[in-house]
Amino acid sequence: MKIIKKIRNEVFKILNKGNACYCLYCQKSYNKFIHEGVKAKVFKKYKIAGGGYKLNTRCPNCGSVDRARLLALFFEHRTKVFYEKTDIMHVSPNKSIARFLNNVSTVNQTVGSIEPEQFLEFNSIYLDIQNIELPNNQYDIVICCHIIEHVDHDEKAMSELYRIIKPGGFGIFQVPIALDLDITLEDKTLKTNKQRKIAHGQVDHVRLYGLDYFEKLKKAGFEVVRDNPFINQWLSSEELSKHRLDKIEDVIIAYKN
Repeated sequence: MKIIKKIRNEVFKILNKGNACYCLYCQKSYNKFIHEGVKAKVFKKYKIAGGGYKLNTRCPNCGSVDRARLLALFFEHRTKVFYEKTDIMHVSPNKSIARFLNNVSTVNQTVGSIEPEQFLEFNSIYLDIQNIELPNNQYDIVICCHIIEHVDHDEKAMSELYRIIKPGGFGIFQVPIALDLDITLEDKTLKTNKQRKIAHGQVDHVRLYGLDYFEKLKKAGFEVVRDNPFINQWLSSEELSKHRLDKIEDVIIAYKN
């Protein structure tokens, strides 16, 4: 299957030469990117941000997707990590983002995962966000993207993440969010993959967050800010268009005051 996928990617690159799309990770440009994601009726029903099936999103060369490019742009244009020494805990990371941060001289990045063997290139440590065996106030930034929707006890995880962030620091806590849904959908009685796919959009998701996700973070002690690159104009509209970001996906920043 890997060989077939590689051949398809090579054919796609040949057929889609151009400059309409740009990947900041591999510095390659194409006429368009590859479609990517999970198709689910519940995602369409509730207008999902940060999930679902997306057109024109995955780089055929390095495989980076829109949410990875979003965070690289966020760190470059909305933070001081390139200029100030920054201790970062990165939970089960997207490898494109983790490699990007490893190349920033001022960043000291620790990768933690409940399956550290999947991240050997980053010398990952064992980390269960529902029970973090680390002291308080350790990190300037904690990145936990598309992880919290997978864990059974999300409020415990949020509390633990809050605990290890230094006062004045923040977390980046991306999850798929249903923008037309006020209250999170969660049914712990579901037994089969089919049931979970219908209810939550993906078989490995234990809930589909609604807009109350932000209240959950506030309950854990965070001050929550939503930063959208299009609304807040991180770059020109032409530049943002080339990165093929999801216009409705915000960066979810949770500050510990």
